[in-house]
Amino acid sequence: MPDPAVRVEVRPDRVAVLTIDQPGAKVNVLTVALWDELEVALDALPPDLAGLVIASGKPGCFIAGADLKLLADATPGDPAVKAFIEQGLRVLAKLEALPFPTCAAIDGVALGGGLELALACDLRVMSADQKYRIGVPEVNLGLIPGWGGTQRLPRLIGLARALPLLVEGRQLDLFEAISAGVVTFVEVPSDFRGETLDEIARFVGTLPRPFHRKQHDSFPDAAKPPPPPLDASTAAREVYRVATDGLRLPLADGIKLETEAFLRLAGSDESRGKIAAFFAARKR
Repeated sequence: MPDPAVRVEVRPDRVAVLTIDQPGAKVNVLTVALWDELEVALDALPPDLAGLVIASGKPGCFIAGADLKLLADATPGDPAVKAFIEQGLRVLAKLEALPFPTCAAIDGVALGGGLELALACDLRVMSADQKYRIGVPEVNLGLIPGWGGTQRLPRLIGLARALPLLVEGRQLDLFEAISAGVVTFVEVPSDFRGETLDEIARFVGTLPRPFHRKQHDSFPDAAKPPPPPLDASTAAREVYRVATDGLRLPLADGIKLETEAFLRLAGSDESRGKIAAFFAARKR
């Protein structure tokens, strides 16, 4: 039986620390198997916990994103892709519905689905290392975020700040993430282990229950920033539409818009070509 990728420790103060550490891998990547383990772990959490901290066992990496191998071979309307997206959405809905405060301890890069998982938490703390980046760069692969990023990010930081990240696929460094409001606070030293992780857990344990979750709000009167240029990619135009229209709806309805758009893009010639180019560039 393979070693688990998810470990949970419940501290004496009733704060649980969930550590993601895929065995034999340099970075954590969201796969079907990892989503399965995360769901089992969340379902097993006692409801009387004081809080939950989600951390990574990989130095320099929280979660690098989704399993692109599955998406690289996708075809339009691929049922495996649909199941993969629905699986992640189900797990993040469970994370978001927990009756105690949750915090993503981002010690390294958090991209794509990695940031989307962090956005489903109440708080995000980032290590004080300027080389780390966070973002939702799916548009660079001919896709849009598929696990709620188009909906939770604008609800967290506002549409005007969120759209450049979504439409351009920009990645933020530490100071940009703080300024934008994506990261709640910064922890020094930068290595989230030992006493530093203990300090984060102790802080989470002091937060109130229940915790108001801003990402559930809708903003029907939000102004629409200018759309992407006419020569923008299909993915850029789609992510703009989904983010601006979805912000006016309840979160669940906005996520439904996102899922429909993602499944239209997955398996397209544009997306398959960009993912193939991404893998080719990594081999150089």
